[in-house]
Amino acid sequence: MKFLFVGLALLGIGAALLPSVGSSGFPHADKLMHAGALFGFAVLLDWATPRSFWGWKVPVLLGYGAFIELLQALTTWRSASLADFAADAAGVLLYWLLWRVVLQRFVMQQEH
Repeated sequence: MKFLFVGLALLGIGAALLPSVGSSGFPHADKLMHAGALFGFAVLLDWATPRSFWGWKVPVLLGYGAFIELLQALTTWRSASLADFAADAAGVLLYWLLWRVVLQRFVMQQEH
């Protein structure tokens, strides 16, 4: 699982550095893609290691999102965005809310 996480994270960096293809016609589609990507990375990282979610995984995930924004700021064809970083953080938080709070409680109730 760790290799899958690392491989997809590297692909994500590559995709983030490609020239933008324009608007999809759907408002805020870019923000949904950021949140969805970091949600997926949170799933993979959570499955890949038993380390602390808030103490280790969240800093890694948010560091990844910040790194992508920094790299985009260094290009002439992309731009960094605090809103994109906020969408990244929202994706991580959404994962935590869905899995850690809602689904685990549901699973525990089913076991008892």
